[in-house]
Amino acid sequence: MLIEAPYKNGDIVTLKLNSGEELVGKLEEETAEGYKIKTPLTLVMAQQGMGLQQYLFTAEANKSHLFKKTSVTIITKTMKQFAEAYQQQTSGLVTAPAGIADSLKTK
Repeated sequence: MLIEAPYKNGDIVTLKLNSGEELVGKLEEETAEGYKIKTPLTLVMAQQGMGLQQYLFTAEANKSHLFKKTSVTIITKTMKQFAEAYQQQTSGLVTAPAGIADSLKTK
Protein backbone atom coordinates (compact mmCIF):
# COMPACT_ATOMS: atom_id res chain seq x y z
CA MET A 1 0.00 0.00 0.00
CA LEU A 2 1.28 3.44 -0.94
CA ILE A 3 1.16 5.92 1.92
CA GLU A 4 1.20 9.55 0.83
CA ALA A 5 3.00 12.01 3.08
CA PRO A 6 0.61 14.63 4.48
CA TYR A 7 2.94 17.46 3.40
CA LYS A 8 6.38 18.00 1.89
CA ASN A 9 8.92 20.77 1.42
CA GLY A 10 7.49 23.43 -0.87
CA ASP A 11 3.88 22.85 0.23
CA ILE A 12 1.72 25.55 1.75
CA VAL A 13 1.03 24.27 5.26
CA THR A 14 -1.10 25.22 8.24
CA LEU A 15 0.39 25.20 11.72
CA LYS A 16 -1.63 25.36 14.93
CA LEU A 17 0.57 26.65 17.71
CA ASN A 18 0.31 25.79 21.41
CA SER A 19 -0.78 29.40 21.97
CA GLY A 20 -3.90 28.75 19.85
CA GLU A 21 -2.73 30.80 16.88
CA GLU A 22 -3.17 29.32 13.42
CA LEU A 23 -0.84 30.30 10.63
CA VAL A 24 -0.23 29.49 7.00
CA GLY A 25 3.15 29.47 5.27
CA LYS A 26 5.40 27.74 2.79
CA LEU A 27 7.30 24.80 4.31
CA GLU A 28 10.93 25.13 3.32
CA GLU A 29 12.37 22.46 5.60
CA GLU A 30 11.47 20.15 8.45
CA THR A 31 14.25 19.31 10.90
CA ALA A 32 14.38 17.44 14.18
CA GLU A 33 14.16 20.85 15.89
CA GLY A 34 11.30 22.42 13.98
CA TYR A 35 9.68 23.70 10.81
CA LYS A 36 11.26 26.37 8.62
CA ILE A 37 8.34 28.43 7.29
CA LYS A 38 8.66 31.17 4.68
CA THR A 39 6.39 34.22 4.94
CA PRO A 40 4.09 33.03 7.72
CA LEU A 41 0.64 34.63 7.68
CA THR A 42 -2.07 34.37 10.33
CA LEU A 43 -5.83 34.03 9.90
CA VAL A 44 -8.04 37.03 10.66
CA MET A 45 -11.75 37.73 10.36
CA ALA A 46 -12.69 40.63 8.09
CA GLN A 47 -16.01 42.02 6.85
CA GLN A 48 -15.66 39.91 3.69
CA GLY A 49 -14.90 36.75 5.71
CA MET A 50 -11.67 34.99 6.63
CA GLY A 51 -8.43 36.63 5.53
CA LEU A 52 -4.67 36.41 5.93
CA GLN A 53 -2.35 39.00 7.43
CA GLN A 54 1.34 39.23 8.28
CA TYR A 55 2.20 37.08 11.31
CA LEU A 56 5.29 38.97 12.49
CA PHE A 57 5.00 42.74 12.21
CA THR A 58 8.46 43.57 13.56
CA ALA A 59 10.40 41.04 11.48
CA GLU A 60 11.22 40.86 7.78
CA ALA A 61 8.01 39.72 6.09
CA ASN A 62 9.42 37.51 3.31
CA LYS A 63 12.04 35.75 5.41
CA SER A 64 11.96 32.16 6.65
CA HIS A 65 11.40 31.55 10.35
CA LEU A 66 11.96 28.42 12.45
CA PHE A 67 8.98 27.26 14.48
CA LYS A 68 10.09 24.79 17.14
CA LYS A 69 8.26 21.47 17.13
CA THR A 70 7.62 21.87 20.87
CA SER A 71 5.50 24.96 20.05
CA VAL A 72 3.42 23.32 17.31
CA THR A 73 0.31 21.29 18.10
CA ILE A 74 -0.36 20.20 14.51
CA ILE A 75 0.97 20.77 11.01
CA THR A 76 -0.97 19.81 7.91
CA LYS A 77 -1.27 20.71 4.24
CA THR A 78 -3.43 23.81 3.82
CA MET A 79 -6.86 23.54 2.16
CA LYS A 80 -6.76 24.49 -1.52
CA GLN A 81 -8.73 27.74 -1.22
CA PHE A 82 -6.48 29.08 1.56
CA ALA A 83 -3.30 27.89 -0.18
CA GLU A 84 -4.37 29.80 -3.31
CA ALA A 85 -5.14 32.90 -1.23
CA TYR A 86 -1.72 32.60 0.43
CA GLN A 87 0.05 32.30 -2.93
CA GLN A 88 -1.86 35.26 -4.33
CA GLN A 89 -1.07 37.42 -1.30
CA THR A 90 2.62 36.52 -1.15
CA SER A 91 3.45 36.41 -4.86
CA GLY A 92 0.91 38.63 -6.58
CA LEU A 93 0.05 35.74 -8.90
CA VAL A 94 -3.60 34.87 -9.37
CA THR A 95 -4.62 31.26 -10.00
CA ALA A 96 -6.81 30.90 -13.08
CA PRO A 97 -10.26 29.42 -12.54
CA ALA A 98 -10.69 25.74 -13.34
CA GLY A 99 -11.46 25.09 -17.00
CA ILE A 100 -10.17 28.41 -18.29
CA ALA A 101 -7.48 26.72 -20.39
CA ASP A 102 -10.18 24.85 -22.33
CA SER A 103 -12.04 28.06 -23.11
CA LEU A 104 -8.87 29.67 -24.49
CA LYS A 105 -8.06 26.86 -26.94
CA THR A 106 -8.51 27.70 -30.59
CA LYS A 107 -10.36 25.24 -32.74
